[in-house]
Amino acid sequence: MKYRIIKDLLFPPRCVLCDEVVPMGRFAVCDNCRRYIRPIEEPRCMRCGKKIEDETKEYCLDCSRKDRGYIKGYPCFDYITPISDSVLRMKYHDRPQYASFYGREIASLFGNEFKSMGIDALIPVPLHKNRLRKRGYNQAELIALALSKETGIPVRNDILYRESETVAQKKLSNEEREKNLYNAFRAREIKDVPRKVIIVDDIYTTGSTIGASAKALRGIGIKEIYYTSICIGNVV
Repeated sequence: MKYRIIKDLLFPPRCVLCDEVVPMGRFAVCDNCRRYIRPIEEPRCMRCGKKIEDETKEYCLDCSRKDRGYIKGYPCFDYITPISDSVLRMKYHDRPQYASFYGREIASLFGNEFKSMGIDALIPVPLHKNRLRKRGYNQAELIALALSKETGIPVRNDILYRESETVAQKKLSNEEREKNLYNAFRAREIKDVPRKVIIVDDIYTTGSTIGASAKALRGIGIKEIYYTSICIGNVV
């Protein structure tokens, strides 16, 4: 407790959503921003987990016409303000501490289900070594580590790696995203291949990153692939 107080005095905790300093002893989200922590409402697409308007449909338009390469997705929130701004600060403005909060949120919503599914490993989407060196951390790995702490499911960051340094996805169209990532990921041949895995990422937009990651993992014999993310966009 004493260490926590000293740490809070030296490095005041900031709200994950608005980035303002929160009172000592509080954690992660200020009272004003708490109302924005709302999970995606039903009905949800049974493949990617995105909210859909028509409750008679099982899949969103995008998933109904594309082979995803994974079985099911578990995103927590819609990619809207202020969560979208928070995730971008985490990635590009040196806020790696946000990842712990979001990992716990994923665990709170889906942790029991993940454990009941018998998931063998959490596999974070990797950064290319050049981008990792520049940023100093991989936010997907930090989210996975926080989720692992809550669920007991081990993180395997020794399997999937990014072979080529690609253009940032946010700058590309849907078609360009898929081409950009088509052969970007590789999976190492290992002896102890897990049977059921969850790919962990921060943002799911078109599904190109998760799809390319899943393709690489299937190539080494992983049979059941799911994904989870902080948020999901509404791109069709």
